[in-house]
Amino acid sequence: MKLNKGFSLIELLIAMLILMFVMIGFLAGLIKYIQFSMDARMKDLMDKAVKDWSGYLESIPYNATCSPVGYSFGSAVCDISTNQCSFENIDNDGDGIPDFYDPYSGNNNNYKSAPMSTASWLWVGPTVATLTCISYTHLTKYSLVGNRTVYTALTVATITTAGGGEIGRAYGITAWYFSPINGRYKYESSLIIKRKP
Repeated sequence: MKLNKGFSLIELLIAMLILMFVMIGFLAGLIKYIQFSMDARMKDLMDKAVKDWSGYLESIPYNATCSPVGYSFGSAVCDISTNQCSFENIDNDGDGIPDFYDPYSGNNNNYKSAPMSTASWLWVGPTVATLTCISYTHLTKYSLVGNRTVYTALTVATITTAGGGEIGRAYGITAWYFSPINGRYKYESSLIIKRKP
């Protein structure tokens, strides 16, 4: 007499349940990997945006950028001994980011759903696409596949002597994005100072 040994329905259901948990864990890990990979690509793009703008502003003649129009950080004082400038101490919205490098007025994490609602103090930003005195060819948005965008903005301050004479200009370059991992604001900024010839 031959006994056919097989799986019972209960054993089959338990095996399917175990397999389902393993697959859910695998998919959750895959989704996290995709998010971290996208975040790394956006950080690389943010670095590129800052370098592009830095190179561009360094390459153009001083007079090609003209005097700041609209909002400006006005006359700035820069102390060479401490490498600090007065405009880096202004934080009107109290978020801990100096306005010179801050594209939003208020908590920046609140702007994920409205990233184009930038602050009035930007000289160039996603919503301001022209500069009056330079040949403006740089994009203010860098995009990846899947509607992931890295934004860039510029601020400008005129550096003056104690008597009020212009001796240079300072440009704040900021690039930012909202992380695909947790939606939080991430940024990188740079400062370019050009002396008046």
